[in-house]
Amino acid sequence: MAPADGGRVPSPDLATRHLASLGLVPRRSTLADAEGLFRLQADIDRHDFGAIDMSLDDIRAELAEVALDTDAWIVTRADAPGDPVAYGIVQPPVGARLRGHLAVHPAWRGRGIGRAMAGIVEGRAREQGRELEAGDEPVTLQGWINGASKVDAGWARSLGYAWARRFLRMRIDMAEPPPQPSWPEGITVRTFRVGADERAMYEAQGEAFSDHWGHVTMPFEEWVKRTTRHDFEAELWLMALDGDRVVATSTNSVIPENLGWISGLGVVRSHRRRGLARAILLRAFNDFWRRGQRSVALGVDADSLTGATRLYESAGMRVVETHDQVRKELRPAR
Repeated sequence: MAPADGGRVPSPDLATRHLASLGLVPRRSTLADAEGLFRLQADIDRHDFGAIDMSLDDIRAELAEVALDTDAWIVTRADAPGDPVAYGIVQPPVGARLRGHLAVHPAWRGRGIGRAMAGIVEGRAREQGRELEAGDEPVTLQGWINGASKVDAGWARSLGYAWARRFLRMRIDMAEPPPQPSWPEGITVRTFRVGADERAMYEAQGEAFSDHWGHVTMPFEEWVKRTTRHDFEAELWLMALDGDRVVATSTNSVIPENLGWISGLGVVRSHRRRGLARAILLRAFNDFWRRGQRSVALGVDADSLTGATRLYESAGMRVVETHDQVRKELRPAR
């Protein structure tokens, strides 16, 4: 996806004036906006994908990770300040990558609100980019669009965003208990132990994902915050060990609508092609089944080097959504 018109977005001032012409008011988000933002995101998810993807606690956690006084906005009608129609966020950078997110209620689309919010988000991202020590890397702003929507693709292209990668959401709906896993000889598996396994899990995941597209190593201090999230359950985090070494992981959780969610499923390079990924996947299916979760989903790179998509299909999963990452260069490499 190449930029179509130079990728111009309105300045934040012009964006604000456009919103005002529609009777809309952008303002900074606060933690008190969480419930309104959840209602907005739920309407968007149902319209675009048919199911809710984020919980109220997820919204609160996202807001808590953002500098609300500078990096988050909510748009409401002037006569209904508690009823958001759009929002935008610039998330903390990962290396030289800035991450933006914006969304518009389906009933308000087609009026230039998304383009206006893109101007506000990008304006702040450029400010952040000037402060980054990026080394030899270009500073980029990335976001996500619905991969099944030609409208979204054209909108992103018109703003100067180039297609970068496709990711798939895959899902299985289990009508009967899943098969039991078969573990390679010498491999044991157990659940995560809080206060004992953080460093080993972190290092194993870093090694397993080091050759994945776009991987940036997260500092341990940031990674370990996952064990304090509202959706963390130690008994759903799995570790496969060869002796004392963690060689495969899966950090699972339950997301809205009682859907089992598999994340962090990876195998260190030295132990691939031995059936470990399938075994830990089936163990996760069985764990969810015992807890009453009959549907399980995950996200995967459509062009995974490890052939993960084929593995998941062979285990009975199917593609239910496509999400495309788009990027725009804000500052060239120095």
